[in-house]
Amino acid sequence: MARPTIYNWDAIKEAYEAGFDRDEICKKHRVTPKILSNRINKESWTVKGSIKSDIMGLSEHIHKTAQNIDSMHQLNQDMAISRVLTIEADNELVSNNRKLAKMLQSVIVSNREGINLSNIRNVSGTLKDIESIANPQANRTDITNINAQQNNITVEIE
Repeated sequence: MARPTIYNWDAIKEAYEAGFDRDEICKKHRVTPKILSNRINKESWTVKGSIKSDIMGLSEHIHKTAQNIDSMHQLNQDMAISRVLTIEADNELVSNNRKLAKMLQSVIVSNREGINLSNIRNVSGTLKDIESIANPQANRTDITNINAQQNNITVEIE
């Protein structure tokens, strides 16, 4: 009858074949290096994988993924900055456009008798175009109402 073993040879062999270091296996499974070497040689165990190389491969993969995330964050930041700058420029354009509209309105009010109406229509159409380019989300109903009011004013002036 065979003597019962005090070592879990299946677990030890699995660890060895996975590529764990012999010293680590000896410490974890409380086997002496000599007994482990004898068993390895007797049964011709071979290392099928390397934990260290697997960890290094995983480490490289994690590093590359982190770099990709960083570049995506940078791209998103660049896009956000570009969008903010565009909005800022559009707001400045809308603000300047509204100043021009107020100036035009004051000129019309102060000189309504001698104004050439075709020029007013051209300028107001240009202002409307600038507004629609810089502020495409503007409520189209409001613009239509303003145009209708302007047409009524021009009819009254004529």
